[in-house]
Amino acid sequence: MSESSRTSLKVLLTVVVGLFSLPMLIFGGYFLVCWFRIHTSDVYYVAFSYLTAGLIWMGIGILSLLATLYGAWRRSFYGLLFVVPLFLGLGAMVIIPDGRPETFRSMVADSNYLSDTNSFLRVWYEDHHRFPVSESEFKEAMAKGPAAWQYRVRAQPESRYKRGAKLLPYELVIINNAIGPRLTDVSQRPGVIYYCVSRDQQEFWVTMTSLNSDVASAAVIERVAKHAAGSDYPVKKH
Repeated sequence: MSESSRTSLKVLLTVVVGLFSLPMLIFGGYFLVCWFRIHTSDVYYVAFSYLTAGLIWMGIGILSLLATLYGAWRRSFYGLLFVVPLFLGLGAMVIIPDGRPETFRSMVADSNYLSDTNSFLRVWYEDHHRFPVSESEFKEAMAKGPAAWQYRVRAQPESRYKRGAKLLPYELVIINNAIGPRLTDVSQRPGVIYYCVSRDQQEFWVTMTSLNSDVASAAVIERVAKHAAGSDYPVKKH
């Protein structure tokens, strides 16, 4: 094989095998960009060790790329060295779709809180034949829900959102005489719960602001609202 052919083969191997390092480098770079934004601008973000994750992924990506370069241009040990970037690259492609779990986990935490709210308000309705109309009543309902679920809701539960290294507690906004859920004119802060109750106190809707990315300057409304009517619940007979 001529020298030019060998060089062309080395370049081809570098490009093809090197592509398997890109997912790790891009993913690590994404986390480092998130970390940089958090520390240089006033943003909301989902709690996560962005710097650590970024350095780990970048380190693996660089290791994979170095193995590719060494194997293509120095010695490949009969091609065995190329197994390293191939193995790491394929593994990263499997892991990366689930490698941004924090936004998903924050969504799960929000959804769990809304579901708990629905269950706890049901107990309140069964005892009072109406839904809470004030913050104090809402908190009382959350404090006197099903005994088996008390561990799930603390007095002031914290969300998974942060701003300036500080965890943000869920914030409650009560809206009386409502005819539907609050979907517009909402806070830019994630973790704000809008509890809307009808004039006759027989219906309620709950929505919440959340982040649609790991780091963002403003929240969006959670479009899936919790809704219940008193007629849905059995009433205890005294």
